[in-house]
Amino acid sequence: MERSIFSKKIGIIGGGQLGKMILNETNKWSLNISILDSNKNSPCKNLCNGFYVGDLLDYETVLNFGRKCDLITYEIEHINTQALFDLEKEGITVYPKPETLKIIQDKNSQKEFYKRNELPTADFLFYSNVNDLKNGIKEGKVEFPCVWKKTKFGYDGFGVKILKSLEDLNDIPESEMIIEKLIPFQKEIAVIIARNSKGKIKNFDVVEMEFNEISNQVEFVISPSNISEEIKKNAIKIAIETAEQFNLIGLLAVEMFLTEDNQILINEVAPRPHNSGHFTLDACNTSQFEQHIRAILGLELGDVSQKGNAIMLNLVGEENSFGKVIYSNLDNALNDDSSYVHIYGKEETRPNRKMGHITIICDNFEDAYKKAKNLKNTIKVKSINNG
Repeated sequence: MERSIFSKKIGIIGGGQLGKMILNETNKWSLNISILDSNKNSPCKNLCNGFYVGDLLDYETVLNFGRKCDLITYEIEHINTQALFDLEKEGITVYPKPETLKIIQDKNSQKEFYKRNELPTADFLFYSNVNDLKNGIKEGKVEFPCVWKKTKFGYDGFGVKILKSLEDLNDIPESEMIIEKLIPFQKEIAVIIARNSKGKIKNFDVVEMEFNEISNQVEFVISPSNISEEIKKNAIKIAIETAEQFNLIGLLAVEMFLTEDNQILINEVAPRPHNSGHFTLDACNTSQFEQHIRAILGLELGDVSQKGNAIMLNLVGEENSFGKVIYSNLDNALNDDSSYVHIYGKEETRPNRKMGHITIICDNFEDAYKKAKNLKNTIKVKSINNG
């Protein structure tokens, strides 16, 4: 590793669990890392060289933070991109690049990007407000059921809804939106791509994701996925093409649908470490978090070999639980040799808030899956008041 790497001041915008897991890797190398987050009690507050609190969408806040750094990266998409563009003009490196983030921040521009670059994705229409959508329905341009997505500020299942009838329009907010054709699919799969500043690329194995039907959040991530080698190769090919079209430097998580006739369609992407790659901390020689740092520093990308079957399950806040967090029955995982527990350090819970995850490594998939289901059903994330 070059000596200059250690003298770089690296800034990470966002200080949630992804930032914490990045810091767990960078601290092994004693890299100089500062964090900007909107929460004064961020999980990263005591793990970095410098911790700053401010609004990530505020131009001056992001600009002033970036000027303290040589290299900027991020673990969240909701950032003032104009500040990132202006930091680049001042000679500060920003990876992934601001133009990549600006496209991905808006689901309409993201979908237009796929179409423009002939990357496979579901058909969609853009509407600027609910009334325009109603007119589109009257004109026969939209058929039920369909998928409504807010163009901006959606995350973890928020801002996505299946519309089954006109009545469902009463529950969506007044905002810009895209309406996607509802695609029948077998599985939701994902590939995480790393690409460094030299154009070198490595990918982690294709995973499949199981979602909670109510919250629309990922519950389980399974690696390797239970699909044919031909489909895996196609998914990786599409993910690599997507990263190259973005001229990515860093990490890109590409979420895809595997349709009933074995076609692959891109759902959406994230230019950062991603929930679908958390298993790599325990299952792979190089985690997605270390790989992200390697990519943005221009280092050789690490070995992505995986040992055994991995199943990751998210630990999220229980319904009707708000406030100081407690974890019940966590010993069920802590006392199991094949289970690896990660608690994010968030002081307060709320319904469906991601509070931690557990990865199970096992030679036998059926055994691991049964164990994952049992842990998901028995470990509860509650507030002290509801404990």
